[in-house]
Amino acid sequence: MRSMVKAGAVSALGLLSLGAAAGAWAEDKPVTGVPEESIAAGWNDPVRASFAQRGVLYGLNYTGEYYNVTSGGVSRGSTYNGLIETYVDLDLEKLLGWKGGTIHANAYYVHGIGPTTNTGSSFAVSNLEGFETVRLDELWFEQALLDDKLKLKFGAIAADTEFFVSDTAGAFLNGTFGWAGILATNMVQGGPAYPLTAMGARAQFAPTDNLTILAGIFNGSPANPYADDSQKSNRHGTDFRFGDGALLIVEGAFRYDIGLAGTVKVGGWRQFDAPDGIYQDFNTGETVNQASGLYAIVDQQIWKNGDDQSVSIFGRVSGSPTSHSVMDMYFDTGVVFSGFVPGRAKDAFGAAFGWGQISSDLVRLDPADGRATYESVLELNYTAQICDGVTLTPDFQYFWNPGATQDVGHATVIGARAKVSY
Repeated sequence: MRSMVKAGAVSALGLLSLGAAAGAWAEDKPVTGVPEESIAAGWNDPVRASFAQRGVLYGLNYTGEYYNVTSGGVSRGSTYNGLIETYVDLDLEKLLGWKGGTIHANAYYVHGIGPTTNTGSSFAVSNLEGFETVRLDELWFEQALLDDKLKLKFGAIAADTEFFVSDTAGAFLNGTFGWAGILATNMVQGGPAYPLTAMGARAQFAPTDNLTILAGIFNGSPANPYADDSQKSNRHGTDFRFGDGALLIVEGAFRYDIGLAGTVKVGGWRQFDAPDGIYQDFNTGETVNQASGLYAIVDQQIWKNGDDQSVSIFGRVSGSPTSHSVMDMYFDTGVVFSGFVPGRAKDAFGAAFGWGQISSDLVRLDPADGRATYESVLELNYTAQICDGVTLTPDFQYFWNPGATQDVGHATVIGARAKVSY
């Protein structure tokens, strides 16, 4: 179970990943250089504006959160953890006249103790908790071609910023609603997802406004594949590894609008030439040098009233081979209500549920250690915008079979997250 707890802890939501930071900048704000959701919105900052005019965009965010495990889990008690994020995007056309070129880099300081230590859950309570350190996250170059229809990216890349992402699920704080627990559990060292990246390349092809095809090839492990703790092994994010096999992820997304907007995604992943001993057949005990999985995602707006009020739902499902995957089935679903409080158009309430099934082969062959057949989590939260660039999110989570073991009681967790974006 230790490896599963660690794998859940490296899950992350697209909501906090900075690999997509460039997309947060409105096209009509090149003069100020200030993202739309920022405490600096409306400020007269000539330095930031001057950098923006030359193609340099930067930002700084702080997120802090308090959690209390009130019942069940490994232990009870409260924790505080936080994340300082900084990023920079360079438009090489403005800087050097290099058309279509972009460089992105971001780094952060993770601090405090995350609540998953107390729950013992495979699904991390928080999508930003991690080993305390200063860490380089992404560092990549992207080249746009064919009138931006084709984009090629190379460098240290986080897969969870683009693959297996549900926009609606981004409202939730538990890690499994970002980089799903089945991926974090079955991929080598949790895969290239927060707080680890991997060397690789990604191609994005959008032949129409409605269709996007993504393909990424990554080094097979974001850290030493045999390390007991991958985050300590790649402590500062500068272990630019090669030679650990290859991880391929492919995804297609189709967007539509029939009065209510929706997106359908289908994808899959495969680990080639996995390091010896990482995977084994539960029935024979023989080493397996590959792993794989398939997944599908639906994001659907089901109701809206003007530009402010809406109801959106999401659903994701994924499966992996039972014979050598610790978690062989997974699904999550949820709903988000936006703008329902009078005078608070940007506030949102959400409810989500995630469920992961432990391989029946593993349970059958190893039944005596209290292993449960599944783990699941329910999350309820309310995100309130205090002012531009400042949000507060009270959060409630309940876990069934934390860590997929019957030896740990169902856990209740309450907490709150505050975020300030500059």
